[in-house]
Amino acid sequence: MRVLLIGGNPKGSGGREHALAYLFQQSPAVEWFSCLGANAGIAAEGKYRVCHPEPTTIAEAVGFAKAWKIDLTIVGPEVPLANGIVDCFRAAGLSIFGPTKEAARLEASKSFAKRVMSTALVPTAPAAVFIKNEVRAVFQYLINQKLPVVIKADGLCAGKGAMICRDFFQVIDAVHHCFVANKFGKEGEVILVEEYLKPDSRLKRAELSILALVDIYGNFIMMLPAQDYKAVNDGDKGDNTGGVGAFAPVPWVTEAMMAEIGERIFAPTIFEMKKRGMPFSGCLYAGLMLTEWGFKVVEFNVRFGDPELQPLAMLLDTDIVPILKTIADGGSIAGIELKWKPGAAVCIVMTSRGYPGQYEKGFTISGLSSLPEDPALKVFHAGTRIVGGAKPYIVTDGGRVLSVTQYSPDGLIAAACDALGTARTHIRWRSEADKGSQPHFRTDIGVGVPTSI
Repeated sequence: MRVLLIGGNPKGSGGREHALAYLFQQSPAVEWFSCLGANAGIAAEGKYRVCHPEPTTIAEAVGFAKAWKIDLTIVGPEVPLANGIVDCFRAAGLSIFGPTKEAARLEASKSFAKRVMSTALVPTAPAAVFIKNEVRAVFQYLINQKLPVVIKADGLCAGKGAMICRDFFQVIDAVHHCFVANKFGKEGEVILVEEYLKPDSRLKRAELSILALVDIYGNFIMMLPAQDYKAVNDGDKGDNTGGVGAFAPVPWVTEAMMAEIGERIFAPTIFEMKKRGMPFSGCLYAGLMLTEWGFKVVEFNVRFGDPELQPLAMLLDTDIVPILKTIADGGSIAGIELKWKPGAAVCIVMTSRGYPGQYEKGFTISGLSSLPEDPALKVFHAGTRIVGGAKPYIVTDGGRVLSVTQYSPDGLIAAACDALGTARTHIRWRSEADKGSQPHFRTDIGVGVPTSI
């Protein structure tokens, strides 16, 4: 099978795309794969083939897939999905995994997702919607609301469009970001003012990420529960990011909880989308919060999570590519189950200092070649690129640079210790002028997680 991976954007692909490439590399079903916007890690995978010339538009990608007789295209990030890449590929008779443009609105518009959940009686936080010229209305509404609240830009903001406001100064700042400073551009011209979901008091961190593979008939397979870390610093302090760490599975999540999530969240959402004439197929990601009243949806995404996919990829013991192909071709996945390795996997994202704000790039990454040859360890690349001719080397090229991912059959604590040890001991980056810019990473990923509640 020839596979085309649609990567991030002109800046290149991320850790999620490298995790998908890793799964392609492991799959006996894949002859070779190509990737739009391949980073240094993807380009180093043995089955990778260079796209030349590399397509820069959806139309060119369709032409490339036809010319190279691509059997399956998989879309990594959300923007091409929101722009209708699946519709274009299917109109050309090509096999592609992902939702249509209409179905992708579950992620592309938070207000649309709220309407779907409201109709389907899916538990979520109540929210009010405001447009750009309704600044006064926002504050009038908040007079009768309890703080904190969460203000969210309606559109796609790379995971950074949600702002927790604990006082009115933070509310003013959030509204200013969206309506005045245009921090999120058109994606922030509509906002949601949402009730803050109070986590279950038994847990320090009650967030949960569940990814489900969904076919056009409404059948779905939930992957192992994962938990990601958004705040840039230890202890969930600092600015929100696209995700700086994750682990799977989550030890306190029971089979009964997973059954509840399937029955109360995935099934009714998928049914409601079908009822609206926009059936969902692809990967549906539910970001959840366990509250005193059970699980509630924080957000839906319509693609694999980053960095959640990295530990999930290390745990997966099933060739996922034929399943993705079945879904892409409109087939049924009823009765199919995923097999998983015992134990746990932890992903620590090494970032450029300053991320998610201003940061420098172009620093030479050292230590990758000295990593132990261990199938339980994988460093997934995100913001990296190859430079140089006769003696090429890898440099930093983004905010999230590397995802150090460790699997351990002995469980979460062992995986977390090993991943942190690798990040601390082996990997550094420096400039040609010997100007240091040591990587930043959290040291508490997977630490202190209860085994039950």
